[in-house]
Amino acid sequence: MFLPYHTNTTVFTSRSTCPSSCLLVLLFSMGLIWLKYPIQWHSSRATAYKKNLTPEENKLITSKWLSWYEADWDYGQTTLICFCVAIACGLALNVVFLLRNRSSPGPASRQRASIIDRVTAALRYTVARQYHIPLLHWYSPPLAAIIGVAGIFIFIFALSLGARPYQWPNMAMGHSPPIATRTGWISIAIMPFMIAFATKVNWIGMLTGTSHEKLQVFHRWSALVMYITSLIHTFVFIVQAIDLDEWEVQWKTNWYWTGIAALVPQTFLVFMSWGYFRNKYYETFKRLHFLAANVFMVFLFIHCCFRLTSWDYFAATAGIYFAAWFARYLRTTYNTAFGVAATLELLPDNQLLKLTVHIPPRVKWSPGQHFFIRFLNAGIHVFSSHPFTVTSLPSDGHMEFIFGVREGITKKLGDMVKGRTSVRMRVFIDGPYGGLPASLGGFDHVCLLAGGTGMTSTLPVLSHLLKDTDKMNLKTIDYLVAVKKRETATWLEDTLVSMNANGLTRTVHVTDPDDQSGLLKDGGSEDSSLSEQKAEQAYSNTKLVAGRPDLPALIKEVYKTRSGRVSIVACGPESFLYDVRNAVAECQLVLLDGYGECTDLYLHTENYSW
Repeated sequence: MFLPYHTNTTVFTSRSTCPSSCLLVLLFSMGLIWLKYPIQWHSSRATAYKKNLTPEENKLITSKWLSWYEADWDYGQTTLICFCVAIACGLALNVVFLLRNRSSPGPASRQRASIIDRVTAALRYTVARQYHIPLLHWYSPPLAAIIGVAGIFIFIFALSLGARPYQWPNMAMGHSPPIATRTGWISIAIMPFMIAFATKVNWIGMLTGTSHEKLQVFHRWSALVMYITSLIHTFVFIVQAIDLDEWEVQWKTNWYWTGIAALVPQTFLVFMSWGYFRNKYYETFKRLHFLAANVFMVFLFIHCCFRLTSWDYFAATAGIYFAAWFARYLRTTYNTAFGVAATLELLPDNQLLKLTVHIPPRVKWSPGQHFFIRFLNAGIHVFSSHPFTVTSLPSDGHMEFIFGVREGITKKLGDMVKGRTSVRMRVFIDGPYGGLPASLGGFDHVCLLAGGTGMTSTLPVLSHLLKDTDKMNLKTIDYLVAVKKRETATWLEDTLVSMNANGLTRTVHVTDPDDQSGLLKDGGSEDSSLSEQKAEQAYSNTKLVAGRPDLPALIKEVYKTRSGRVSIVACGPESFLYDVRNAVAECQLVLLDGYGECTDLYLHTENYSW
């Protein structure tokens, strides 16, 4: 008898922790009563030929794309090949861009954009272009990610719906409808890639040059694709059981119950991962998400019950996830052992916190990278780690983090230091992650844009560029910061003082109308509140502007007036990055047409959250 099976996918966030071994052991022990005996790793591949069928019906059930006993090869392996080819294409593009970044000549050797420049501009247009739906307060992923997700949808549903029939015309041909069989194998074959998209130590990211947080879009949409195929897989069996008047009997059968047991937590995982719930109730979401993922994986494992090669996909999934987890664990233990000392203090504007971590010299990172920090004396928050961008460089001898006080862990830390000069604590650090995938040393011009605490990501990049100017081809550096209150940027004063001798362009926009007294829109400053000597020296060569920056106009001006290779690095809230992305996308179209002084325009963005 062809027993149906239900497959789903799991949804792990980039910040999830290792599954609880006790929970897994308990659930698996309970699930042994539902496994068929004797337990094997693979089931046999008996012939599908049946004596009670006509030759045409036997030919149909043994043909490629319809044979139950070859469905794992036809659909599972085909899905694996599709994802592997997509990753290989990403690897090839990453290698080409890295080689181009190292070898591309500057404006001295050519003034016009070449064919390679135009092709690159077309590809980078898709990476930059973004869409916004104001009614839903939703900012889309970049166009390149949308194309990638659309490709997944098209391929999966073409594979699911391509072969016919969807149901057997004769029940003697099998109790597992072809469309249910194929969608089950497609779902389970995506599972290893689903997990690979989600891990912090990200194997796909290493190959494609993409940081783990930027792969979250594929993690979430893959979950939705697998959920849809799982529903198709399930509902086809339900409809068939109702038609045969077997629903009540099948519902009471162990194999069917475990399929439903896997589908229920999978439904929770998908729907509760929507941005509204995930962002608004993140701490609660993460704990429930973790618990539901454990339950789902155990019951799905039991439900598959070693049919054909189904458990091979669980082995691959476990290998990918636990290899990434152990890599993180070993690196964190090597870098911080049983925790390192840190000092937390509140900055003058009472909205920013500075965490100084005293790390051993062996801990290294690059400008713009972030670490996950676990605070050992933060109450319930000790059970989770949170990402923060490093604002210092390894040469500074310490690790410094600047971050705003909002909700969750940052509110807890703000309450701890309130009314005190500083607080000493111990932390675990996990990282580094992210950062710039390409060196900025080969560019002629760099433009750094920061919105609010986006300063924490762009400032170390700026410091690094200024320290190594002699080793680079840089001709100009533009640095723009937009802050709500002027006091927010006061912690930049020491850095701004050191920048005065470098002749770079610095602009600070103050966006709060109540905090713009004395600021002239032409860039002058008459504000006596910064009359101290350090502040005067810091801002002596800095343009202070009242109001929000016109980012599209600024980027277009940079594109029109800078010749050669230009790089733009931006970090800020979604609306800030939306303006930057689309302005760069428009410039890419101009470059694609062969106009403008710029021959290469590179964009790198960092988000507040993912």
